[in-house]
Order: sequence, then structure tokens, then C-alpha cells
Amino acid sequence: MSNNQNLNYYVGSLIVSLIGGILLIFTDFAGWYVYNYYAGVRSWGWVGAGEFPFGVLFLVPAIFLFYCAVISFLALKNANKSPSKNSIRLGFKLSFVVFILALIGGILFALTVGDVNDWWFGEAFYGGLLGGGLTSLFLHLSLKNIN
Repeated sequence: MSNNQNLNYYVGSLIVSLIGGILLIFTDFAGWYVYNYYAGVRSWGWVGAGEFPFGVLFLVPAIFLFYCAVISFLALKNANKSPSKNSIRLGFKLSFVVFILALIGGILFALTVGDVNDWWFGEAFYGGLLGGGLTSLFLHLSLKNIN
């Protein structure tokens, strides 16, 4: 494959990793709503980076995706020289970890949400799932094309 093909992969990786990292920091991962008409009880909540102290845990996968964005940016900045294979491999592994964490977090949330009227996944869930998954795909494809 040509070097232009790898540049396309780096552009894709840069875009989805930046968007995924930003969504992980600034939006909610999931939420729920409960209303009991007879008791008059109304309750709602959400999980995300804004919830202290456990919300700080969302910064770790966001930092992983920002690392992938830096790798992709450096590859695009110096198009004649690809980043080291080890840094791309590390970016691939970190983005795959973000994908797995979002998937496991979504499954655990869905299983533990209990008896509620309504629950949903937020933008941070999709940012982690799609951002991590697509970034790992793009970095894997670029890694296969490096000599």
C-alpha cells in the first residue's frame, strides 16, 4: 500500500480519537429515570466525568485516546517519516482498551440499573465505544502497512 493510504488512516484515527476523548470528558456515559406514580417519587441520575470522585476514572480512557490523536497528528505532520512501530502499536493497544472498557462499562450499567422506568447510554459511552473501536481499527490498518 502507498504512504497516502496510511495518511488516510491517520486522518481517520485523529478525528475519531479526538471526538471520542472530548466526549468522554464533557458528556455523560449513561443515565436513568424512575417515577412511581402512587408513591409520588421521582428520581433520576447519570454517570459521567462530572461525577466526583468516580468521574475522574473517565479521564484515563480520554487520555489514552488523546495519545492516539498525538500519534496520528505527528504522522500527518511529518508525512515522509512514519512514527515508530512501537508507538503505533501502543496507540492501537490503548485505543482497544478504551473500546473494551466502554463495552464492559455499558454491559455493567445495563445489568445493574435495576428496576427503572427509563435508562439510556450517553454520548460518552458512544465516544468511548466508537472512538476506541475505530481508532484501533485505523491504527491496526496503518500498522499492517508499515514496512
